[in-house]
Amino acid sequence: MQDVFNYLEQNFPADLEAVRAFLRQPSISYTGQGIQETAELVCGMIADLGGTARVIPTRGHPLVYGRLDEGAQQTVLYYSMYDVMPTDEPGWSVDPFAAEILDLPQFGPSIVARGAVNTKGPTAAFFRALKAYKTVRGKLPVNFIFIVEGEEEMGSRQFNQFVPANKELFADAKVALFPFFSQHENMQTYMWLGTKGILYFELTANGGEWGGPRSRGIHGCFAGWVHNPAWRLVQALATMVGPDDRILVEGLRDGAVGLTPAERALIADNLDLFDTQTFLDANDVKRFKWQGDAIAQWEKLFTEPTLNIDGIWGGYTGPETKTLLPHQASVKMDVRMVPNMDPDHVVASIRQHLDRHGFADIEMNVLNKYPWSKVPLDAPVVQAMLKTYTQLGHRVQVQAINPGSAPYWIFERVLGIPYITGGLGHGARQHSSNEYCTVQGVLDFEKSMVLFLENYAQMV
Repeated sequence: MQDVFNYLEQNFPADLEAVRAFLRQPSISYTGQGIQETAELVCGMIADLGGTARVIPTRGHPLVYGRLDEGAQQTVLYYSMYDVMPTDEPGWSVDPFAAEILDLPQFGPSIVARGAVNTKGPTAAFFRALKAYKTVRGKLPVNFIFIVEGEEEMGSRQFNQFVPANKELFADAKVALFPFFSQHENMQTYMWLGTKGILYFELTANGGEWGGPRSRGIHGCFAGWVHNPAWRLVQALATMVGPDDRILVEGLRDGAVGLTPAERALIADNLDLFDTQTFLDANDVKRFKWQGDAIAQWEKLFTEPTLNIDGIWGGYTGPETKTLLPHQASVKMDVRMVPNMDPDHVVASIRQHLDRHGFADIEMNVLNKYPWSKVPLDAPVVQAMLKTYTQLGHRVQVQAINPGSAPYWIFERVLGIPYITGGLGHGARQHSSNEYCTVQGVLDFEKSMVLFLENYAQMV
């Protein structure tokens, strides 16, 4: 691949600017800002490779579907997302849509921007890598079907409906690929063999028959007479977890399984690669909530479901003072589900728990949910990525499952194909201020992607 690598190195300044230009285009899921414009940009990237593409309207944000026929024997389903989170966090050093290059301590020149790592940075870099391969070699070693969604940060609502209803559009694909920067802060390369499922929901306590004002907040002095919905919500939440966030919701963990002997052996055999201290330092955390050695900590991350509070609000939260007894209080929560948990069963468990503990009046609104997924280590597409990392001089920290969530269940359960997430490069602070990816990581990512495609085409 040295001819392609040389071309990538020589033309990297143009690739870097193309990545930055894509990052400058806002595409915020929850506001819709720039969504249509970004979908059209993705269409243009596919067309620039000689493929065909179209923006597919949905009841939500549009999907981008495209095809590129290179006359190859194998067809890869490329999956990615063009939407990003809002940028309302405090602490941004630069305009989050300026895509400025800053010299970051430890990491050197880095692009700081919303979407730099999750995942507009890898998306733009991947298309530039494909362009370089075609320019040098004439054609790619595989055909592509492209599906790029604009609601991943909202639970992939349209994607999860569109693909099952249009399976024939993806019938040619033998594997799925989600390109992503896959190096930790210490530049250790990692690879997931699946992903946890997710349930995202809201709980709301309203004043009603049980007490509390029903239509508006009232003066705080009347707390001597009137129940407070905010306290009721807090009391309900307190029944759901115990010390160290141990989940107390009856039945929520049903079906959850631990690591297989082979997965546990992967951790033990490569324990020097599983660096917990780097995580603590990078995220400004003093200690883990679980006790135990490194193997126990990683096993907890991969096998424990979580019940997380994302945000809680009610009443007056502005400056200075205003005594108020609110009529409503709400919380946003998520559950990360491990194998073999069922999303619908988890929803029922939470509802039944609240009812059983005297909180039947608390409303539960499910915003999105989808199940976990796993891919076997011996799948050719997985082995092709492992071979790529090895050829480029990297040992790999193979992780049993991604502690986050992505709609990989669609590939496994609906389309019946294996998948892989991967690529060299480092970025971090997604969903937070000063999200970044390293400049060198973008070039390393491009090289790893063209080599992966070559390896996969030769292995099948």
